[in-house]
Amino acid sequence: MPLLLLPSVGPRLWALFLLVLAGAAHGAPPEANASGVFLNAAGDVLTARHAVADCRSLFALKDAQVAQARVIAESAELDVAVLRTTLKPALHATLAVTEPARPSVSVGVFTEAYAVLQRMPDRASLLSNAMTVPGAEGLQLLSGVKPGASGGAVLGADGLLLGVVVERVAAAPHASGMVLSRAASAAGVAAGVTRVRAVPAARLSDFLAAHGIEFTQSREPQLGPMQSPAARASTLSVGVLCG
Repeated sequence: MPLLLLPSVGPRLWALFLLVLAGAAHGAPPEANASGVFLNAAGDVLTARHAVADCRSLFALKDAQVAQARVIAESAELDVAVLRTTLKPALHATLAVTEPARPSVSVGVFTEAYAVLQRMPDRASLLSNAMTVPGAEGLQLLSGVKPGASGGAVLGADGLLLGVVVERVAAAPHASGMVLSRAASAAGVAAGVTRVRAVPAARLSDFLAAHGIEFTQSREPQLGPMQSPAARASTLSVGVLCG
């Protein structure tokens, strides 16, 4: 049975708590609405702001643990937020030190929703599942991620955090801004590979530093040439449950 780390549960949290408990009793982990990534050894989690902005109750999920979470920093402009949790990560992300110039060639990266990562049998051998879009503003990807990927880490082949996913970028102007949390309507979810926007590491580091959030930043590779960013992403990834 998953370990429930709820030091104090108020009355309005009980409905969601009972749903989580019912899932645990049947051996099924609760389904995350969105994703996040561990920032530091204290268990702070970076995620998409839209996925947590209107939650009356908020939990972070990791493997067999469910912990109550609260927002301690947020940016409406970037659409990112930091959650304070009691989870103790085995590993936390290292943000890439990136140059401001837009890349002129496409490179392979990895990004996936927390829930999908938990069920991915071949992640230890997967090197990439998305491609960057050359010349695009910020960090944009061609990716097949599904709802639940909001707040998901984008890792380079070296294992460094390049950014976090925040929205799908549609080809048609009238359809732009479709978010990737599970609260998104079915009509706004495209099938197959689409363009996805992520907040790049340079902007994330500025946001975190401005709010006094501890994080690690480096140019040094965190993985060897044949090590899997997917496996690292699975360790770094956190599920976010909004009630």
